Amino acid sequence: MVIKQKKKIMLIAGSRYTQDALYSQLIEYIGAEAEIIKYTIDEGVKPELNSDLFVFSSRESYKEFSQIEKEYKLTSYIIGKRIISYEYLDRVMMLPRKEKIVFVNDTKESAEQGIQELVDLGIDYLDLIPYHPGIIKIPEDIKIAITPGEIDKTPKGIDEVYDIGVRILDFVTIVNILKKLDILDDRIKIFADKYSNKIIDLSKKIMMLSEKNEKTEKFLRQNIVGKGYYAKYSFDDIKGKSEEIVEAKIRAEKLAKTDLTILIDGESGTGKELFASAIHNASKRNKAPFIAVNFSAISDELLESELFGYEEGSFTGAKKGGKIGLFEQADKGTIFLDEIGDISIKMQSKLLRVLQEKEIRRVGADRIIPVDIRIIAATNKDLRQMIQEKQFREDLYYRLKMGYVGLPPLRHRKDDIPIIIESTFESKDMKSRSIDSRVLDVLINYDWPGNIRELINTLMYMSAVCDEKILDISSLPDDRFFGISSESIKDKINIEISINEKSALIAIHNLISKGELASREKIIFKMSDSGHKISDYQIRKIIKNLESKQLLGKAKGSYGLFITQTGKKVITDSL
Repeated sequence: MVIKQKKKIMLIAGSRYTQDALYSQLIEYIGAEAEIIKYTIDEGVKPELNSDLFVFSSRESYKEFSQIEKEYKLTSYIIGKRIISYEYLDRVMMLPRKEKIVFVNDTKESAEQGIQELVDLGIDYLDLIPYHPGIIKIPEDIKIAITPGEIDKTPKGIDEVYDIGVRILDFVTIVNILKKLDILDDRIKIFADKYSNKIIDLSKKIMMLSEKNEKTEKFLRQNIVGKGYYAKYSFDDIKGKSEEIVEAKIRAEKLAKTDLTILIDGESGTGKELFASAIHNASKRNKAPFIAVNFSAISDELLESELFGYEEGSFTGAKKGGKIGLFEQADKGTIFLDEIGDISIKMQSKLLRVLQEKEIRRVGADRIIPVDIRIIAATNKDLRQMIQEKQFREDLYYRLKMGYVGLPPLRHRKDDIPIIIESTFESKDMKSRSIDSRVLDVLINYDWPGNIRELINTLMYMSAVCDEKILDISSLPDDRFFGISSESIKDKINIEISINEKSALIAIHNLISKGELASREKIIFKMSDSGHKISDYQIRKIIKNLESKQLLGKAKGSYGLFITQTGKKVITDSL
């Protein structure tokens, strides 16, 4: 039995506190596959320089290391990108609105970036002021500080310090580490699952706190209410020229001019919220609010109080003065009820009354409040089957289906895939990216059970793991990423190569396996041993062809040729 030797990672951070946090993160994700060695610049400990990969906590730590170890040339390294950890965010969710607070970090850039990350996560109700060493004075009325592990840099005069933990390595950095260690295919599913679970745990914690305190309402809204109170998309944002999508857009545009309740039916990831947003923007209600509610994200008890609002004292934790519900807030506008098939029979009855009577009653109230709203609902479930199984009310179904838009799955509109890819590159700040024609064929031939959402996620993944501008075959994820048990989509790639090309590829493989540089002279010699005599001109042409088929690549510097993952597969298949 051959025991696979673990690769060594040297983790280099500026401080012990940062080092310990990132070390724990790496142990969690790759501790079973790699030996992780720690080095702290502040402590000046001499690093073990024979590591397979160097991971720097920041660009600053990279610069400092380069100055200390001027003689040492790094062969393989990653400069980590960092984000605020979700784990300790509940520590600041209870802070008063508009409170002036300093955000403390080690540099101006990191302090400003930390504030922006909090805002992006929904903490936009605090008056956050960046602070870093070098700032002499802060306003006297500021008594609270938030810091991602930089407590020692907190200015004098602060009464309360909220430590939200060291900023951790982001998703893309971990993916790049897995790629560098050549264990991406083995670990990506495990890593993605753990990453998702952390976000889910935060959502659960937020919901529990939301029942107790009104100041966390912003977070609850972010879990069940989509992206503010405005419709972001128009019909121009729905890309595609296939007959199926064009027909769906024409129907939706006609329905938008009416005030009918609309049911959008389609598989997960087909763009139901995008259509709902476009319908609102094309309607006469487009100047009024658009509120998107996800029924799968919250319990009945919380959902009722969010949708209908409540009176003061109606239940434990109800805030003083009560609260206006989402139906009232959407007055004169549109409310989008996503995942309508997930609501309980009890909530279905209450929703039916809103549709029939155009009125609501707050929790704990006696009076009826009229509302002028348009309802757009969406589902990926078979509601007719649910009606037969007594899980969905038939009368509610027909009320919702006054206007109907069926969205085709991506596998029924494959001509639109190149258009969606181009649009994704434009919208996701990947304008410099392009895609290899053979990779495009693979993406077109795949059935996409996750539809457009899965396609976009796959493009984002490929962009993260591909170092070149052209997304090539080696950047394609395997079947574990797609969550299917069938053969890998890479296996569907049919690459035709000549006998001489195959012989050259095997020769290069044999040279690299022995630690030798795959020069043209050595390749010619190896090929002649196996009965393939070729000239220097011919080997140049062969290498060029293998590169164009993305079976071969050129390493940076003077490291010669290397065989891509697809090239390795061709060799394996030929043996």
